[in-house]
Amino acid sequence: MADGPDADVRLTEYAELHGCSCKVGQGDLDDLLGEAGLTEPSDDLLFGVGEDAAARRLTDDLALVSTVDFFTPIVDDPYDFGRVAACNAASDAFATGATENLDFLVVLGLPQELTDVAPALLAGVADAVEGMGGVVAGGHTIVSPWPFAGGAVSATASPDVLLTSQGATPGDELYLTKPLGTQSAMGALRVTDGEFADLVADAAGRPVERIGEEALAWMTTPNRAAAEAARDLAGAATDVTGFGLVGQSAVLAANSGVGVEVTRLPVIEGTEDLSELFGYGLADGESAETSGGLLLSVPAARAADLESRFDAAGVFYRRIGRVTDGSGVTLRGPELEPVSR
Repeated sequence: MADGPDADVRLTEYAELHGCSCKVGQGDLDDLLGEAGLTEPSDDLLFGVGEDAAARRLTDDLALVSTVDFFTPIVDDPYDFGRVAACNAASDAFATGATENLDFLVVLGLPQELTDVAPALLAGVADAVEGMGGVVAGGHTIVSPWPFAGGAVSATASPDVLLTSQGATPGDELYLTKPLGTQSAMGALRVTDGEFADLVADAAGRPVERIGEEALAWMTTPNRAAAEAARDLAGAATDVTGFGLVGQSAVLAANSGVGVEVTRLPVIEGTEDLSELFGYGLADGESAETSGGLLLSVPAARAADLESRFDAAGVFYRRIGRVTDGSGVTLRGPELEPVSR
């Protein structure tokens, strides 16, 4: 947290929706794309609309992946907001397996009265991008009633290793590389009013500040190492963000023409009861996640190799289900596993 002049600023008070929960709903987005005539694939792209990012073949052995992502504050500290925003935006490129030559163009909007926090916010972005092996190459800043931050991201990879949400097949194992619960954790931190704050603290079962610290640590953990470990083993991938685990699983199921069965939900310890209090739907896989993990569909014969690579790289992972014949997403249970760092 900031100790300087930005310490008293509460960025989340300047927006009514926070983090990836500010995204347009999945159904509304599908309708919008359909009405705009943007649902058909382009012959000029390897993939595009409907995926986490777009990819264009530059040469036989090089593809350029590009994406843009930004959202409203999910944390109050400007520096931390910058870090989360950068990790979240880059995750869309990493979900395709593109991790090299990472360039980041900052997208930033702030109310006039908050322009003093811009240096700290940009420093957070820059530090996070540098930590992912990338470079901040420029950007665009506007005055906006709601603050928001993120970026336009480009990265490269061989076309042969690129991943989409279209390659899952029945029998695949499903892996998730971060626990869920960021919406509940950060929602609890925003509650400061006496009686309800006590109710939140009781529901959490552990210090709310500690839950928030763990959520921040997960949100600022890049998905680059997970992507590098998985990209020649996984058949399909996406990252878990505003649509929640079930929403992103539904996209993968629809795009691959398969069913998805979820049997396990790793969650940040304490967030399951907070979600029940707030009504976020974490136990049903419906809560919005910000800078969440990768959801990977992996052929069963390659699962052991993937786990070995994750272990070697220090990547968190859980097998959370499997791909089936049929369609849609089915929850079997699922078992909730509390995770603490």
